[in-house]
Amino acid sequence: MPHLHVALVTERPEVSLIPILQLRPQRVVLVPCQSPPQATERLAILLRHELPAETVIETHPRLPADEPDRCACYAGELAETLYRQQLDTPSLSVTLDAGGCSTLVALLFQQAMRRCSADWLYVDVPTGALYRMAFETSASAPDVTAIEPVLDVDRYLLANGRKRVRSLSDSEEWRQACLQRKSLTRYLAHHADRLAVLLGELHDMVHGEGGVLAKPDPHAPPRLRPGADNQRLHATPRFPATDALTALNEAGLLEWDNQAPCQLSVTSLEGADYLGGGWLTEYVWLCAHEARLSRVCSGAHLLDLNVDRNDRPVIPNCLAVERNQLLFVESLIARPGAETCLEQGLKRLHEMLNHSAGLTATRVLLACGEFDKARQRLTELQRLQGLQVEVVENADLKHLPRLLASWKENGEWPGAD
Repeated sequence: MPHLHVALVTERPEVSLIPILQLRPQRVVLVPCQSPPQATERLAILLRHELPAETVIETHPRLPADEPDRCACYAGELAETLYRQQLDTPSLSVTLDAGGCSTLVALLFQQAMRRCSADWLYVDVPTGALYRMAFETSASAPDVTAIEPVLDVDRYLLANGRKRVRSLSDSEEWRQACLQRKSLTRYLAHHADRLAVLLGELHDMVHGEGGVLAKPDPHAPPRLRPGADNQRLHATPRFPATDALTALNEAGLLEWDNQAPCQLSVTSLEGADYLGGGWLTEYVWLCAHEARLSRVCSGAHLLDLNVDRNDRPVIPNCLAVERNQLLFVESLIARPGAETCLEQGLKRLHEMLNHSAGLTATRVLLACGEFDKARQRLTELQRLQGLQVEVVENADLKHLPRLLASWKENGEWPGAD
């Protein structure tokens, strides 16, 4: 039986994708509703790539959702068009997905689409259920189907106007290096509260003013700045910082000798990347696999399809899609100094919201720094300001595998409202 599906596309286009990719209708009608027409066009392009070549995909003019009279006329005209098509093809079945449209718009379309006997679909992503209320049945209970995992990171991003160019985790060499450094990486993360000053200072050596990495030309590979092999810590390191420096030296990521404890050298790009925050990116990737997340991208370069130029791509720490829901993880390794840490942390929280604007995701900030425990913690400031970002600080980093596993199981971050 030929199947035609009508989707009202809202500011969450990825939700419209789910029933289409799962039911795979022969014809798709996309109607922009509370979203710009170009977003619907992007969705059509994606569907033409994902569905069989013979699938017919139509895009219609933007729905006047804020004008009920015009909206009712729009819905009535569409329903009449589909009804005439059913006269030519009596076996043509129609489904309607009103997505996240307002209740009034949904009711207007539900009423109008009775003309073509359309079944009503409702996608409940958090519970993983697809409800179908058949028009030609007296049963009051809907038919419930489990939502299939049809979205991966790339489909999710493309539906929202972004494109993943590449990820560190695409490289087999990078993944093998992560596994080889697994013990060291876990050691740093599990002792982040006691190593916060050292890790912040190492990060600043790489990325701060006059850091060991030369300011990158976007068209040239990164390189070490002359003098990278002669760095100095601000204070003599104590235990456990000395153990961490010894382990980093043995792994070949820096050169350090306890006979001259304030001096160290960075002699490789690999070492600079790791000391400058790569260890935390690797830790998230390791934790994601321990939590058995099925779709993970670490260090992904994201381009915005809504702008003409992408001189500075967004590079989040980690992206994952599980049960058709997106996890967006960013990290903060702050310079030593509690007040500086709080300021940097709040700035990065706002940056995360800007980076992931338009993406309905669970946003998580991993924070390693010398936060002032006598004042409000970064997490408390985050809650106070109502920022939709979950924060995992210092001592809690060791619990990341459990937190990720809980998100995978329940679809929301542990402790989230």
